[in-house]
Amino acid sequence: MSTLTLLLSREHPTLPAAEVKAVLESEGFSYRVVHLNPPIMVVEVDLRACKRLEERLAMTMEGFSLLFSCSPDLGDVLTHLRDLELNLPAELSFAVRVLRKTPSVGLRSLDFERAMGEVIAKRTNAKVNLKKPDVLFRGVIADRFYFGVRVFTVKRGSFDLRRPRYRPFFHPGSMEPRVCRVFVNLARPRAGSVLLDPFSGTGGILIEASMVGCHAIGVDIDGSMVQGSIVNLKSLNCQFLGVIRGDARMIPLREGSVDCIATDPPYGRSTSLKRVELAKLLARFMDEAPSAVKRDGHICMAYPSWLDLDIPSDFRLVEEHDMKVHRSLTRRIVVLRRL
Repeated sequence: MSTLTLLLSREHPTLPAAEVKAVLESEGFSYRVVHLNPPIMVVEVDLRACKRLEERLAMTMEGFSLLFSCSPDLGDVLTHLRDLELNLPAELSFAVRVLRKTPSVGLRSLDFERAMGEVIAKRTNAKVNLKKPDVLFRGVIADRFYFGVRVFTVKRGSFDLRRPRYRPFFHPGSMEPRVCRVFVNLARPRAGSVLLDPFSGTGGILIEASMVGCHAIGVDIDGSMVQGSIVNLKSLNCQFLGVIRGDARMIPLREGSVDCIATDPPYGRSTSLKRVELAKLLARFMDEAPSAVKRDGHICMAYPSWLDLDIPSDFRLVEEHDMKVHRSLTRRIVVLRRL
């Protein structure tokens, strides 16, 4: 096991760390959280997990193998750096990049970069290359100073290219791709898992499920949504099992046929509930869900925070998070495990 430091995004206070844990669990990696103080998360884990973390995470910026942490004092940092065994061959180039993630007086990232770069260059005879280094040393000034070698960067720009307004079929109220990906990850699928979205709408969750290697199935009561989501999925060359016109209160699938469910039922201002009261709709869906999900499978779903959701005895609450959507709506995201 190695020590991996993750630089979390500030999009939400709890979801980024929860997403990291969910991906590690779904991919079968043992881990131990050593320290969590967003935006920093330090985890002991096999570094072979980094490939899947890079491919799957939405609310993490990057990960680096931790070499040391200390107080955010330049003198203390340089002392730790000089004591560090640096195995950097002279033929490799390097750069030091320091991010400041906390308000501070007299702590300039550039001062850290220059001083640390000088120490590393003298000790290793390696050349500095600020544009395309072979090795990038990452420093982060936060509650402490964290220093290591960057091992992966999440390509967060790819999510922006899949935003709802860029898809051929658009409907107001569609979730952003990063949030859809978080829903998928919290449902804990592996590559090859069958993931169901019983309120699939324009297909945002299905798209993100496909991107991480799931066999995605969508169900929606609205025929135009079914056709539109298929157009969206095909426009991004997504592989999926199908999108069916059906009712989430009577899921048209065989018992135990899906590994997990990720869904965001319709409850916003611009959605239609087909004259079914939201509380009754979700209650009926929760009655139906146990028959569809395999044992130990997970559901990640959302509903308005003002609604009291009864969790069936077939499920155990794993975690919950509140996310503000706008002034009059807070989305409560829950993760349930099928017993």
